[in-house]
Amino acid sequence: MNRTLILCAHGSTVPRGRAAFSGLVNAVRREAQDLDVVDAFVDEQLPLVGEVVLETAGPRAVVPLMLAYDRPVSVDIVRASHRDPAVTVTAPLGPDWVLAEIGVQRLVEAGARSDDTIVLAAASASDDRAVADVGKAARLLSAVWGGRVHVGTLGGPDTPLADAVDVARAYGRRVVVSTYLLTTGAAHETMLAAGADVVTRPFLDGGPPDPRLVSLVLDRARSRGGSSTPGRDPGTHLTAH
Repeated sequence: MNRTLILCAHGSTVPRGRAAFSGLVNAVRREAQDLDVVDAFVDEQLPLVGEVVLETAGPRAVVPLMLAYDRPVSVDIVRASHRDPAVTVTAPLGPDWVLAEIGVQRLVEAGARSDDTIVLAAASASDDRAVADVGKAARLLSAVWGGRVHVGTLGGPDTPLADAVDVARAYGRRVVVSTYLLTTGAAHETMLAAGADVVTRPFLDGGPPDPRLVSLVLDRARSRGGSSTPGRDPGTHLTAH
């Protein structure tokens, strides 16, 4: 029996976002002949991750398709995994060097220049751990880009994106938002309206998924680190590496 790989993401209410996620799942399925790849969600779409755990059997690995820590999502995923000791939860996708490399490619494709002011824009960072993850993502992007990267989020204790864009204007240069989102949707629309001169595409934009992103998912699936075990605080497992 093949091991089952459960790719778990936030659901999307936008058809383009749903199609982009399906494209990633299909790309992983094509590359992972030794794995049974299925999708799951924590909201907005079905099937929910708890249902998928109950409907599958044998060794399963849940890969959270999260770019930064999200405690409510983490709790939902780990609680689902506790229903069967054969289920493990891997580290989430981000932050990671691979995402930084793709982020820089998106900047180049959008026409960003070395003298632009770059703002990494993330969805809501709900607590200090999420803020730390977003900050790490910005540092990785900065290292690959070769210049300073500011941070703005759509909620939480970190700097609001609109404020970050306003502060970036003080440098007297173009402001380019580097989108730190997996798919398009309401969050990306908000980023587009934040007042930047340029906003990059999300990691999944409806076209073929970047092979590096597919490889990152499979690296998470086959890693031994970041797994969850029953009986522990579900808020402690989904640690980015």
